Amino acid sequence: MASSSADDGETSGDETKPSISPGVALLQAMAVPGSIDSRPAMFGSLGKEFRWLMNRSVQHRRVYRSFWSNFSMAFWVGFWVALWSLPCYSIICLRLVFGETALFRSFHESAWPHTWCNVSLLGGNSSHDLNSDVRSCQRFSAEDGFELQYTQSFGSSPYLPLKGKSCGLYLGLHYVGHSKRFWVGNGRFGEFPELDEIPGKLVKPANGTDADEAFAKECKQQCEMDVECRKWTFFIQSPSTGGVCYFFRSTAPASGFMSDWRNYFGGLCHVELAKPFECEAAMFGRMRNIAPWNQVPDIVAWDETMAAWGTDPRSDLWCGLLPESYMVSWPNVVQMVIFSVFRGTGTTMMLSWQGVSGTSFACLNMLVMMYIYPHGGSGHVCQESEPLRAGQCVQGEIVRDDPAYSDLFCWLDTFGVLFLFLLSGSQINTIKFGMSWHLFFMMNLMNPAVGAAPGKIPSYIPGLYLDNLCVEIFITSVVGGLLAVLATFVPFPLLNARSAFNELDSQTASMGQIWRESVVYFCGTQRSAKRFQIETRIDTLVTTSSHVRASLEDAWWESAILGQREDTRQLLLTMRENLRDMLDMLYAVKTCILQEDFQGQHQDFCEPLRPIMESMVGEALTLAELCVNSAWNSQVPETLIQALETSVGKVRRLQKELVAAYQQNYSRTSRHNDLLDESILVFALSFTARKSADLAGLVTSRHRQQQALEAGGIGCLLRARQVWSALLRKLWTSFLSTWSPSVLLESHHIKFAVRNYIAITLCFVMGVYFHGYVFDRYSPIMASTLALLISEYKNSAFFNNVQRLLGVTLGKVLPILILAALSHLECNSAARTVAHFFAIWIYIVVFMFMYLTSPQWSLVGCFIAAFGVYPLLVPCSDTMGDDEVFKKHYCEIGQVTLAIVVQMVIDTILLHHTPRDVAVHQTAKLGEAMALATKSIFESDLPGVQAAAVEARRRLVMAEGLLVEVDPKLRVIQGLHSPFKLELYTSVLGIAGHMLTDLNLLIVAVKDWTPNESVRRNDLQEMSDQGLDLQPSPARKGILDVLCGPRHTARNRATGSPSQVEFVPF
Repeated sequence: MASSSADDGETSGDETKPSISPGVALLQAMAVPGSIDSRPAMFGSLGKEFRWLMNRSVQHRRVYRSFWSNFSMAFWVGFWVALWSLPCYSIICLRLVFGETALFRSFHESAWPHTWCNVSLLGGNSSHDLNSDVRSCQRFSAEDGFELQYTQSFGSSPYLPLKGKSCGLYLGLHYVGHSKRFWVGNGRFGEFPELDEIPGKLVKPANGTDADEAFAKECKQQCEMDVECRKWTFFIQSPSTGGVCYFFRSTAPASGFMSDWRNYFGGLCHVELAKPFECEAAMFGRMRNIAPWNQVPDIVAWDETMAAWGTDPRSDLWCGLLPESYMVSWPNVVQMVIFSVFRGTGTTMMLSWQGVSGTSFACLNMLVMMYIYPHGGSGHVCQESEPLRAGQCVQGEIVRDDPAYSDLFCWLDTFGVLFLFLLSGSQINTIKFGMSWHLFFMMNLMNPAVGAAPGKIPSYIPGLYLDNLCVEIFITSVVGGLLAVLATFVPFPLLNARSAFNELDSQTASMGQIWRESVVYFCGTQRSAKRFQIETRIDTLVTTSSHVRASLEDAWWESAILGQREDTRQLLLTMRENLRDMLDMLYAVKTCILQEDFQGQHQDFCEPLRPIMESMVGEALTLAELCVNSAWNSQVPETLIQALETSVGKVRRLQKELVAAYQQNYSRTSRHNDLLDESILVFALSFTARKSADLAGLVTSRHRQQQALEAGGIGCLLRARQVWSALLRKLWTSFLSTWSPSVLLESHHIKFAVRNYIAITLCFVMGVYFHGYVFDRYSPIMASTLALLISEYKNSAFFNNVQRLLGVTLGKVLPILILAALSHLECNSAARTVAHFFAIWIYIVVFMFMYLTSPQWSLVGCFIAAFGVYPLLVPCSDTMGDDEVFKKHYCEIGQVTLAIVVQMVIDTILLHHTPRDVAVHQTAKLGEAMALATKSIFESDLPGVQAAAVEARRRLVMAEGLLVEVDPKLRVIQGLHSPFKLELYTSVLGIAGHMLTDLNLLIVAVKDWTPNESVRRNDLQEMSDQGLDLQPSPARKGILDVLCGPRHTARNRATGSPSQVEFVPF
């Protein structure tokens, strides 16, 4: 039953100095000597034996641990993201990871070593081309002359033609004994060539402009106006008299040396027989060109049967650790890291697994579709009168390469798999990544310009190629998930179980401090501002303790994968339930502290109880602190176990003394409403002390059980069995929750699936057919991005959509500004690489910290960090500021904005609930739950009371989450509704919170006491033998009389019960 006897005697402690663990010794060394004897009663006997418990600085060493742990995670995630992104913007890492590719060659400042000689270019029609004896394909050396930068001057003009010449620059032939320059066409040396019969035109200089540039622009414009003109050049006679434009048809003959004819002003024409070669997209590792120097390269993989690799710089290629095709999908690694890292190692493992699972399902569907349609929907636009197997096509129609390809089947597969994702009971992260990649793959498959490409690099699985797009995405997703987990281990582990332990340890320390200050204040003589400090501490403690259970549940992944500390996790879960009950009592303590006016019989009642209460607070709360602190140690010292058992005896003795003192003072002063707060405070303290004793019993029983297992030699086997059974149970429950009819047919889940299905489907259709302005046909941006943004709204849809729009837009815009700032540094310089590294690091740190800590803008921070990755991971180039690049980013922003607007419209139509409507609805449901609880009380239905309390608490949390959204100042449009009464709404929630506190006290009073069982746990049977209208125990009668007032007293008198009920704490 609720009341239970305490031990009669007090177990004597060991007289010898106990041996303690190194951790405890360290904490003892950190203690402040002056604080030990200040108030020994407030720390109990354990405070003297374990001196570190009395050190406030040690107790509260983790007061701000949430800030620093979150900042540390954001700091190191930003560092690792910037480090893993180096191959995308650092030329050194680019070569290491992806090899000597065409992109790497474009950044290479010195002469490219890998060349072959294209001697087929020596077939020109110039008289100077005859009898050329080409010995090598090297550039000019210093003794052979220098590279000409301008074309040869023609005729008698003293001016060098600086721009627009179509001939003259020579960069690459080394001949016997001398070097030669060759010209286009059949002109002789010193004369301007004449390639066509089109006569030249005289151009005159334009005043106020550069002569060369003016001539060139005029020549270009006239060439564009002439339908026959395809190439042009110009010759300056003088800046004063003008020059001559020369125009050529597309069939104009040119020398074989003219391999690079530029038909725009400012260009240079030259011939270069030395042709570069580099790694192709499907190559990786060590490669070698085995063809002769004057033949087309034949690049093969190097092996040990060949000559030593690296001996011939011209032929040996390093093609990187990964094929070049992986460079496009490498940002997916970083994006997976950002979407997966959260809270700790266990949560990160869970989110990584969910993301990889969703991606694998999308890849599996794509591989099946590629098996059915090997070429996908690839095709071309039908030309006029193009013959086909089944006749002729219509001009402008898309002709598919695979005659068996069916657009209808692809549409059905796209929307069918999409619906299965949304309808399933999978976790939201699995659905996000699965839908996003599924839509991306299917859009490419249906795109005539893309289709399906099986790949070239074979794998160990027949028919599966490593450079296939699906395989690339799957591999980069797995790598991203592994790196996300690694980021929570290096430089130090961020285990969920450890974080939850730190949280519980800090909670217990804070709880003890609150109780000590509360007893001192409550037993005082007058009100002071101290009560507001206590209120703030209680509210802060309640806020910071909300995610402990989630951390412990996610810590299952650590136990299952790492194979350790499952017993510790289970112990912490049980402790968390006990501490939550103790924390619930602090609500009642806060109410008592705030309402007490220190009038009436307060002093007469509290003065005799004060020494006992202070001793009980010191002993019980210090006992709780020591129990929680010992939970992380796998081996608890025997001296600590003895100290805990001794302390439990003292706590029970103090409980008896408190009962006797309460009975004496309460009967002497008589029951009166003036002592309501005093009675509730004493009851809460007694309950807290009993819970502390339960914690000690939990620790000691675990210690004895471990000793027995180790003695029997089955400890390791039992732990392994525990881990495997938990793993199998988790897999089975996950499968059931995914496809359980109770989940699939739940009303809220169906609404979630329907509204997201309609929005994503519309975006996919628009992506296929919209063209022009910001749209390109077969663009997957809208549908795949919107799939990543879905969420199960906790409150209203509008606020979530606004946050998504803000996060994605800033994630697209801010990287453009960052790259604009970086553009002032030279590409491929060390300064540019370092600046780019720190820019990514700081960017990720800021918005990941926002994601981890902000209660209101967490979603915005996540999207800014995740969607800002792709624009930042680009190599430096001269085209970064081109109009085409900005147009591409502008189009992406426009498409994503339209997708979110579509989602907002669909949500508005289907949900049609404003935040104020949701707030009123939640408040009404809260009232219904409280009414049901009241009804269950008078029906003697304890399970009903508990169920109603749980529902009321859930509704209260949801209603409190709407406080920001219902603020009238945040209204977007002033409608016909009157402003929402925020102050009234806040006061209603406050009153409901006080009612829940009283309801919790009532449940505690009538519930059978089961050690280490949460008060919130529902009983399985009715209160048949503990009805409120039967003969309750003294403890129950006391607290019920305090809570229910004179009506309950009248009922007791009517049933013959004593009019005065003694309150006996637990």
